[in-house]
Amino acid sequence: MDNPPTDAPRPLKRNSNDVGWEFGVLCNPKNVDKVKCKLCGKEFAGGIYRMKEHIAHVKGNVSACPVSSKADQEKCKEAILDAKEKKGLKRKHEQELRAEVNINKGSNVEELERELGTLKSPHFQGLIDQYATSINPEASLAAQARQQNIHDAISKEKTHAVRQYCARWMYEANVAFNAIDNESFRLFCEALGQFGPGWVPPS
Repeated sequence: MDNPPTDAPRPLKRNSNDVGWEFGVLCNPKNVDKVKCKLCGKEFAGGIYRMKEHIAHVKGNVSACPVSSKADQEKCKEAILDAKEKKGLKRKHEQELRAEVNINKGSNVEELERELGTLKSPHFQGLIDQYATSINPEASLAAQARQQNIHDAISKEKTHAVRQYCARWMYEANVAFNAIDNESFRLFCEALGQFGPGWVPPS
């Protein structure tokens, strides 16, 4: 079967079942942002969402369609409310997913951080210190080494926790092309964000 010519006309609507396409078309198939009202002929930017506002007489972003019937208005108002509700539910779901992530849970991170908190902050010597205290470089170096070891232990614990989230995403998604559209992947991303910069992915 021959392939269609590359210059074949593109449809004047998106591949979507959005109710807004009952009332509008794309002004330019290459520009999905600019639409034209089938009822009154008005053209404006903002995509099909603005078209629904135009038909529904929603004030603020676009002028009202002078031709749309009450039934048309109610149909588009209902579609707008449904979209807002779905967006709100999605945002709530994302927040719940983020709340599930805790790279400190089930590890020794909290215990190590408590131990780290008991360490005294380093003391910097001033001119008066040579008369008030004796300087012990070996003790100072030992304290710094201990603090560095605790920091390393905390980093190791958090790295292990983040790798567990990453592994769950890989196993559940089977590393498919649509892996980013996966709840476990978003959990992994949130865990990575809580860890901060410097995390090295497992080989």
